Amino acid sequence: MSITTKTLIDEVLPEFDFGSRHGRRVAAPPEWVAEAVEMFQLGRAATFLIKLRGIRPPSGSIRDVLTQTGFTVLAERPRGEIVFGINGQFWALRELGHIESPRDVDAFRAFDRPGWAQGVVSVRIDPLEDGSTYLITETRVRCIDEAARRRFVMYWRLIKPFSDWIRRDFLRRIARVAEGNE
Repeated sequence: MSITTKTLIDEVLPEFDFGSRHGRRVAAPPEWVAEAVEMFQLGRAATFLIKLRGIRPPSGSIRDVLTQTGFTVLAERPRGEIVFGINGQFWALRELGHIESPRDVDAFRAFDRPGWAQGVVSVRIDPLEDGSTYLITETRVRCIDEAARRRFVMYWRLIKPFSDWIRRDFLRRIARVAEGNE
């Protein structure tokens, strides 16, 4: 059973049209998992998949990679949960030309441009009663209007299997580091 109940992602984007959530029990204390998350760098396969989208992933931690590709940290509970957000037309052929970094969480919440969508990614570290940790990554997308929803659904069908694979790989690699297996 998880000790943490209130989540930052629910505060940032409680209502959404599309979502994906992956979690993994890690046989390590939350502090070790938090350290592994902060040190995490994308693997070759994830980097390749990101490059296929026409995005040159920067090097560095997951925080560096996300913020340098347009995401903004919208909420953070140190060593507990971090929520990144971005606005965009993610389905556009030239995606980088169709994204907007929100200034802050208030600007993100106020965003309402027709034909666009909002995306959030969270990483959460939930301590478990037995001293281990439940590590969760969640993605949510809210489409501003029906036109954006129609476009996004096609894009989501195409990228979701790859997105899910990247997130499961992220959890697996973090667990290996936190558990001392890497």
